[in-house]
This record gives sequence, C-alpha cells and structure tokens, in this order.
Amino acid sequence: MNSIIESLGVYLPPTEVTTAEILAGCRNPLAFPLERLTGIRSRRMAGVTEFSIDLASKAVARCLRNSRYEPRDIDLLICCNISRCDGPEFEFTFEPSTAVRLRQHFGFDRAVVFDITNACAGMFTGIRIADAAIKAGEVRRAMVVSGEYISHLIQTAQNEIEGFMDPRLACLTVGDAGAALILEPSADPASGFLDIEIFTLGEYGSYCVAKVTDREHGGAIMYTDSLKLASVSIKQGVMHAVEVQERNGWPPEGFDHLIMHQTSETTLNDTAREINAHFGRDICRAANTVSNLERRANTASTSHFVALMDRILDGSIRSGQKIVFGISGSGLTIGTAVAALDDLPDRIRRAELETRVPEKRSADSEKWSQHREPPRRVRIENVATLEGPPPEGDSVAAARAAAEISLDRSMHAREDIGVVIHAGVYRSDFISEPAIATMLAGELGINSRHGASENRTLAFDVFNGALGSLNACYVAAQMIRARQCGSALICASEIENNAAAGRPERRGVSESASSMVLDGCGGETGFGRFVFRSRGRGGNSFRSYTRAAKGKTWLQFEPGDETEEQQLGLACAAVRDLLELEGIDRMAVKVVLPPQITRGWIDRFALALELPRERFVDVTAVDSDLFTSSLAFAMRHVQETARASAGDVGLIVGVGSGGQVGCATYYF
Repeated sequence: MNSIIESLGVYLPPTEVTTAEILAGCRNPLAFPLERLTGIRSRRMAGVTEFSIDLASKAVARCLRNSRYEPRDIDLLICCNISRCDGPEFEFTFEPSTAVRLRQHFGFDRAVVFDITNACAGMFTGIRIADAAIKAGEVRRAMVVSGEYISHLIQTAQNEIEGFMDPRLACLTVGDAGAALILEPSADPASGFLDIEIFTLGEYGSYCVAKVTDREHGGAIMYTDSLKLASVSIKQGVMHAVEVQERNGWPPEGFDHLIMHQTSETTLNDTAREINAHFGRDICRAANTVSNLERRANTASTSHFVALMDRILDGSIRSGQKIVFGISGSGLTIGTAVAALDDLPDRIRRAELETRVPEKRSADSEKWSQHREPPRRVRIENVATLEGPPPEGDSVAAARAAAEISLDRSMHAREDIGVVIHAGVYRSDFISEPAIATMLAGELGINSRHGASENRTLAFDVFNGALGSLNACYVAAQMIRARQCGSALICASEIENNAAAGRPERRGVSESASSMVLDGCGGETGFGRFVFRSRGRGGNSFRSYTRAAKGKTWLQFEPGDETEEQQLGLACAAVRDLLELEGIDRMAVKVVLPPQITRGWIDRFALALELPRERFVDVTAVDSDLFTSSLAFAMRHVQETARASAGDVGLIVGVGSGGQVGCATYYF
C-alpha cells in the first residue's frame, strides 16, 4: 500500500530581502561572493508579525482549502519544524507543542498529534512515520506540516560573523516558509510514494549545530562546517539514490524531476556532477534538476515542498510524472523518496490558480476507528532508568548513560536497532538542531559511520511535553508493525534549564533519564491499542518559552487555566474509550501505570477511575514530576517487583500540556 499526497499547501511571508541587503547588515564587513556561490539572490522573511506557528498555520489553511477533507477527517497530525520561535525577542516555545496548538486552532479533534524534530529532514521523517501508520492500518489520513521561521538566525549572525571562513556563515543563506500536505492510501499501486528510506549517520552530528547564543544580544545561532557536511551528504546521498532507484526498477534516466534539499547552488551542482560521473553520462541536467534557491534560499524542512509547489504552479511538474527526492539534514540524516504523481499537479493548479476548491467528502472516521483489526503486539523488551542531575547539566550525556544500560541488557545487537527516538523536552543549551536522537546514535555507535544497506538506523526526536514518551512508543509501534524496523530505542532526559541560568523559576521536572528497547518479538506480550484525546478548542494552556538578557537564556512559565479536575475527567474518558475498543472490562485491568506526577494525583486518579489504589504503580519522586520518564520508571518497577503476571492486562496513561491525555493497553 503506497501513501499518496492528497493535498499540498505552501505559505511564503510577503517580505523579500536580498542577499546584498543581508551582507550590508553585518557588523563586520564581509567581502564574500555569497550570492554567486549559493545562487541565492533573495529570500522571504517573517518575524515582524509572523512567526513559526503562523507560517505553519497558514500552510495548514491552504492545504485544507486544496483538499477534499475537513480537519475532523485527519487521523494523525505531525509538525516537523526545527524552529519554534513563536514571538518577538526570541520566544522559543517548549510547551505545548506546535501540533497541539494547530489541533486546537483548526479542530483536528480526532487526530493523534505531536511534534518531531530532525533538522532539515523533518518533513520527510514525518512522512516516513505517517506512511508507517497508514501501512500498519492505524490511520487513513495524516497531515505533515512545518512552519520554518529561521531567518532570526540571520539577525544573530549579522552581529557575530567575523569573516568568510566563519562557521556561522550558513545562517545568512536561510529563508522562511510554511508547508503542509495530507497523505492517504493510494488506490493505484503505481502511484504515490513507491519507496521512502531515511537513515542517520550520527558520527557526523557535530557538522551542524543550532542552539542559543551566549552573546549579550541573545537569540539562536547555527554553527556549520559546510565543506565537510556537503562532502559526506553528497557521497552518501548519491549512493543511496542509486540504490533506491535500482531496487524499484527505475533506470538511471527513469525520473522526470530530481528535487534535492535546497541548500546552495554549489552543492546542487556538485551532487549532479557526482551522479553523472557515477553513470558515465548526463543523467542530471538543468531541465530535470530542480533549483529553487534564487528567490527562496534554504527554507529548511520545507524546502522540497516549496520547490514542488513552485514547479507545479509554473507548469514544469505535471500529473503522472516521476520524482526523486534527495533528502539530507544535519545529524547527519540521509534519504531518498521516489514518487509517481497522480493528478495532484492538475488539482493544485485548479485550486491555487483558478480558485476552484475541491468538493468536500465525508470520511466517516469514527466508524472506521471502531472496526480496526487488533494490532500486532510490540513489547517493551527492557527498561533502564537513572535518577539525579546529570553531570555538568548535560542532558545528552544522561540519556546516553541510560541507553548504554538498555543496550547492554538487550537481546538485540546495536546494529540491529532500526529507530532511535529521544522524547525529552528540556535539554542542555536549548539545542534545536540536530535532533538529540541523532547525537545519541552517534555517541552510542549505532550504524553511525556509513549507509550500508544491511544495517541502517533512523534517529529523530518526538517532542510533546510529558506525553512525548507515550507518543514515541506509538510511533515505534507503528514502524515495527509496518516492518520498517525490527526494534527501537526510546530515550528521555530532562534538566531544569533555569538552574544553570541562575533563575528561581522551575518547571518541576525530575532531573532523570530513561531508556527503553521496543521490539515485535514478544508474541502475545506488548502494547495493544493507543488512544489519545484532548479537551478541544478554547481555554489557555500551560506555556513554557525562552526569554533572554545579558547573554543568559531562561524559561518563562505561564500556568494556563486547565484544572486537575478537567485533566482527570479527560483521562478517564480516554480510558473508557480505549477499554471499549479493546473489549476489556475495567475491573480486568490488573496494573495501572499512571503519570508519575505526585502521589496525590495518583490517589485522585484511582478514585476517578474507580479502581483499587493498590493496582496503581507509584514511584513518584518528592516535589518533582518524572515527566517524560514516567512510563520507564513505572514499567521498571513492574518488572522488578513482579507486579504483573503473564496474561495480565495493564493500562498505561499519560498526560501532557495543551489539554492532552493518552493511554494504551499493555499485555504482560
């Protein structure tokens, strides 16, 4: 079953700024032919009244306008932007996730929602996840969206760049955009994404890193070793593209368009030359190799789809044509997707140019959801937990230490781990690129040096507050069920960022780390169904976001208006829906693994669920929330104390910011 793009929406902010203007704004004069070498004459820039959330929202609106479907017909919503800069003065959002905010705004009431982060490969990572969920029969329609307001990097770099060899130079090559698409199963096996493969070479994760600056002016900055990054990306990308085309039976000239990640004209030309040298003839030419840089620049995770939309609208890309997407992003993530278009270009041109909006259709998602086949079980093979602040406040080191324990205990060799996910929220240096998971994969030595076809690993972050680890289990389960991987490593770690900044405000998270290995080898043991719910529109959510002054960045917290009573009520409703789907009587649940917030919260949850308190795992820490490690600590306790016997039914429950709850059955 192939996934196909049912609709596409792209939004570009109206302000256009030239490369000459950007160079003129640098504090230190920069005599460097940036426009000639990159091919970037200008780019669109947001940041006055529009930010990441706005670009994503406007792309979603256009995608829905061009679609046959309504928000209630979407089963899965994944937001993939690197930057969550959602307000002036470098306001980077950490909670709630962008996907949660989009769900509330548009009414994606039936969708499972979360963010993922994987640098410029983010949208294709989201597509890979959505494709797995469609193939596993978990969803029928998924939206993948990104709102990349990254031009704030330019402002920081203009203050800091010292010369043309400066590793911050790549900050001057970016532009802003939003993109969204809807995926659904293709009725024609010859149409859609015929193959999508992405993998991570974590050995090269240090080649591009974006984090907060330590300078007085504040903001974010990106350090890039452009020559090394391009060298590895081109070599690995070309080998992989050739392999993917060959295994799909496409001859070298079998594509109509090649759309690579749009970084610079130099990199695109070097890649084309490498492909032509491999085959000994001109495979890539100006007519079939898309370059969209002149007036768009590098729009990060949206770049492929900004280019696709531009070429659809100018008539270059037509219905029925075949496209090869060359995927790359820091981390280092490499991939290839091959797609055979249906009539998408004609439909998009009618909607965008002739304003003929497609007629909406009824999808009857609720009825479909109730009649899905029971899923194949995916188990938690082992768990490791670490308590206490990480050494020198390094959240990545803490996650790595927990992962080392899991990998040592696992029946799976490191090279057999197909997916690495990091689900933590609060991390050292507020790193936004690359994904923490790619750094972990590199430091753990998980298929991190080369893209040999027999062993490949995809690493990315799932980002959704305290609910992130349960979302990560959901994602890993779908990828295992769709046979995109055999086992997955899920890690989480949290720190109190304000402690390092010398600020008194605290998020109240336990500075801890955890790791779990999931696989499909447990037979009747493992996860059953997952159910995620939200309180819908209205109300103010808890928020955490960055503020900066005098070279220090810290988090500001706004409590929101959600009450514990509302949270408990929503959790109970989600549990009732889950047990009804599974056909399980409430009293048949032998053990409950609740969020490890406080002992009092668990007491009140037990009363609300009307289940004996002794069935609830309680490993709460004093005055702190185990947050994204709640599930791991609770599951480790169950395993070590034999709280559950073979055949027992367990109930896993999580809650998250933005009025979210999630639950899953687990069969011991």
